[in-house]
Formats: sequence, structure tokens, C-alpha cells
Amino acid sequence: MTSQEDKLVLVVDDEPSICWAFQKMLQQQGHRVITASSAEEGLRLAEEQKPDMVVLDVRLPKEDGITALPKFRKATDNAPVVVITAFGDLETAVAAVRGGASDYLTKPFRLEDAIHVCRQAMEKSAHRNAPVAVQAMSTNHDSIVGASPAMQWVFRQIALVADSDLSVLITGETGTGKELVAAAIHRHSRRAEQPYIPIAPITLNPDVIESELFGHVKGAFTGADEDRAGLFEQAQSGTVLLDEIGDLPLALQAKLLRVLEQGQYFRVGDVRPRQANVRILAATHCNLNDAVRAGEFREDLFHRMTGVQIHLPPLRERRDDIELLCQHFLQSMQYPDAESAIDATLRDDLKQRAWHGNVRELKSATEHAAVVARGRALRLSDFPPPKPSRNNSVSTLDGSLEKEIRVWALAAIEKQSSKSLPLHAQFLSTTEPALLKVAIEHTGGNRAKAAELLGIHRGTLRDRLRAYKIDEGTLP
Repeated sequence: MTSQEDKLVLVVDDEPSICWAFQKMLQQQGHRVITASSAEEGLRLAEEQKPDMVVLDVRLPKEDGITALPKFRKATDNAPVVVITAFGDLETAVAAVRGGASDYLTKPFRLEDAIHVCRQAMEKSAHRNAPVAVQAMSTNHDSIVGASPAMQWVFRQIALVADSDLSVLITGETGTGKELVAAAIHRHSRRAEQPYIPIAPITLNPDVIESELFGHVKGAFTGADEDRAGLFEQAQSGTVLLDEIGDLPLALQAKLLRVLEQGQYFRVGDVRPRQANVRILAATHCNLNDAVRAGEFREDLFHRMTGVQIHLPPLRERRDDIELLCQHFLQSMQYPDAESAIDATLRDDLKQRAWHGNVRELKSATEHAAVVARGRALRLSDFPPPKPSRNNSVSTLDGSLEKEIRVWALAAIEKQSSKSLPLHAQFLSTTEPALLKVAIEHTGGNRAKAAELLGIHRGTLRDRLRAYKIDEGTLP
């Protein structure tokens, strides 16, 4: 059992289909496989046959996989363990890694991902005598919410890097939750009981930013009447988050590089170096590659910071998390029946929005809706109008179309009487039927695709077609 092609693998899962899939997959890779449907049965086989690797499910009939994980490591002389679960969250991911898991898979997983993870675990089997670092779980609850595959990957990355001292660059659009990820990394690290100081360089006075970060000695500049510790010194033994690191002035980037590479910094006006026992995390919504090419960010610092990178997906790439996020925000407000406050129609309507402000915008909109709804089930009308994209300051209307609308509006105002519909209703009744017809024609009469194209719920499209008495069968 010493060759890479011939390993004994124990698969512990109460779903026969999962055991069968792993058995076929691993046998095709040249390995032998034994299976068990419970932790108790699996431990007995592990003690008897000493497998080279264990694939362990979290949800098992009696003892769960996370609790049993250290026992499997002990029974197999620290063989690598791959944890699999259909209920992935950050707490589970961290518990698995701290319990000694080599890696973490979330059901449903792709076959190629499972093969890759198992192959990596096989490579670690030669180091099975390495000690297992089992630590108590934090009692704090992270407010990073998501069940989508994209967020499962984020949870896995946090769990894998949290207990090291590696610098981490967290990237993602504004409002995706980069600060929450940084706080979670600190909270699950061995520095968790030490200070955590988030720093946003852009908010600091440019004239004294170096002093704010690294401190100064008495007489270093006008107004420096006494020695002062900077934020790095205040975070000693803990963690520093440099939020929007792309805004850090070039001169300070060189000093930050010294901290990262040599663990040293100087107070302003001092010639004596000080030791910086801090872990540095950084976040940015900018493309640092572009900043390097523009000469606005040091290339050496870029390479030093991007060794470990966690990218947060925008909300439009994890729309299935929207309902879960809304429920989380409502629960935080102690809203009545938060879990049932959003029905399927509202959920689908919310999923159609662009959410340019990402999770931050969704949180603000949900809180607004909760105030308007006053305890009843939420409606789409309770939510504020969608916010425009910050990247689209130019009107999307063609100039000629805008001109035509102005002509129509002025003519309608002149004809307005007490019996007329409000101007907005007139405009919709004039333009919306044409828009609906185009969408139906373009999608070949497929209402679901037409609704997706329009960005509305299928039920809303059906109601609008009925209101305008549009019969798809009469369309050209």
C-alpha cells in the first residue's frame, strides 16, 4: 500500500449512492475501497484495516462526522480525511479543518473536484504521523450567510487559511462582505483573543497617515509632543486589516513591504526598528493588476500580498442566496415569522434585480421593507426602487428615443383632463404592451424565458399579458 496507485480508502456515508460513486471513481484510479454507513462501523474498519485515506460524511445516523473525525485520525495513525457534507457553512468548514481534515467537499460536488481533492489527500498520506491540532470551536456566530457553491468555496478558503499566519488578500466588489471575511479569519485564528484592528487608509489624514499606522516619537514633527504608538503597535500579537489597500500611498507601500518581509517598522522620527508581530489581511474592490501596470501599486508588494487570495462573488453570481440573506437580516431585526415573510413570488422578483450594491444593498432594502411592512409578509412594493449602477452614469436611453418620449409626454400633458389616467399609467399602457410583445416574440412564445429577459417574475408577466389582453397566439 505504499504506491500512489494502490491505496486503501475507507468511505463513510449513510447514502449508498455516495459510497457507490466514490467506490467506482477511486477504483478507476487504481485504489481499493471499503465502505461503512455509520461512524461506529467506520471506526471498527479503520482500526482493523488501517486505510490510507478516509472519506467521511458529516451527517451520520448516530455520531456525526465532525465529532468522530479525531477518532478516525487516531485509529488510522493520522491518515488524511476528506470531509463531505450537504450542509456546508463556515462553522462546519472550520470545525472540519481544526479537527484534522485534509479537505472539504460540499454535496453536490463535481466528479473532477472529488478526484482532485482525493488525489491531494493521497499525497499527504506519507505524512500521517504529523500531530493533529484539535482546538475548541469559537462560540461566536459569523454573519457570513450563504448556501451557494460560490460561498461554500469561500467558507472552505477561510477555514484553510484561518489558523496560519499567512497574509491574505480579500477581493470583491463593494458590498460583498470583504470586512466580514477578514473578521472571520481573525476570529477562527490562534490570534483570536488578541486585538483585531481594521484600518481604512483612505479615511486617515494624508499628512499624518504614516504616524497613524506606525506611530511617532516626541519631536518627530510639529505637534508631536510625546511618543505615540501607531495602529500596528496597538494590534501587536493580533491582526490588522488594511481595507482598500489600493488606496495606500506608494511611499507607505514600501514600509508595509518591510513589515511583511522582515517583521519590522519604524516610528516616525525614530531610527530604532520595532518588531511587528501582527498578521496582515488586506481587502480591495480594485483590480490591483491594473494598478501595478499604472504604476500606482508596487509590483513586489502585489506579489507578496497575493500569495493567498479569497475572492468574494457578487450577489448576481449567488442569487440563490438572496432569500437566505433576507431571512437572516429579518431575524437580526427580530421580525415576526422571518422564515415565512418572503413567499416564492417575492423571492423570484428579488432574484431578478441587479443588486449593484451587492449584499450591502440587499440588507438596506430588506430593512426598509421590514419597516414598511410592520410585521406582515413582505411585498415587492415594500422594497425601495433598485439602485442604478455606479458604473453607468450615462443614460442608457438613445438620444432620439429620449426625444420622442419628451414629445409624447408634453402632448399628453396638454390633453390631460380630470378623466385621464395619471401620466405614468398612460405611459405604461402605451409602451409596456409593445415591450411584452417583443419579449414574447424573441423567445418564441416561451413565457419563462420572456420573463427572465424582462427581469420580472413569470406570474407578473402572465398578469400583465392578461391586463393588456395580449394573446401570444395572435402575435406575428
